[in-house]
Amino acid sequence: MREKERARSVLAGAFTLLDALVRHQGEAGLTQLANSCSIPKSTAHRLLVQLTELDVVQRNENRYRVGTQAFRLGQSWRPYPRLLELAGTQLRWLSKATQASSVLAVPCDDHILIAAASLTTMKHDTLLRPGATVPQRAGHFSPTWQEKHGLIVTEASIRLPTGATVGKIAAAITVPPLPRMVSDAVVRTARVLSAALVNNPS
Repeated sequence: MREKERARSVLAGAFTLLDALVRHQGEAGLTQLANSCSIPKSTAHRLLVQLTELDVVQRNENRYRVGTQAFRLGQSWRPYPRLLELAGTQLRWLSKATQASSVLAVPCDDHILIAAASLTTMKHDTLLRPGATVPQRAGHFSPTWQEKHGLIVTEASIRLPTGATVGKIAAAITVPPLPRMVSDAVVRTARVLSAALVNNPS
């Protein structure tokens, strides 16, 4: 039992470090990572050495970044069959039509995960880049989070014929009020993707 607990502890530490690398935009130093994860520096170093040997993490002098093996694993993730593939074109259209940063968002535990994005401003690169998580409230982008970052987000669900929601299309702008045409375009995009999932099954 102790051995199983130890294995879980090692895995938890490794994934905590990987998550910290993502939050630091893919690269950070040992001290920075240890502090971010609230783990001893020696433990962080030992785990990073192991992850580097597996090519999950790469080391460049005193900096660590996400490795190619982690990238390959991440590329295989799909929130729903063909959803990412179909969303790319629609997100680009939505951003061009509205001048708003547009994202595909999927539920992830008690947060919202940004699965794909077409961003119109560098300010949104950290907040809404693919892989970022956003606090949610009742399944929607948290109003507190929006206010904190000066964003106004409008969203619409992507639904299957059963009524199940597989994700959301959302558009974010920084200048109030939210134009009606942005909301309409978001709803249109969600409907197009909902229909495409039915007409283009995996």
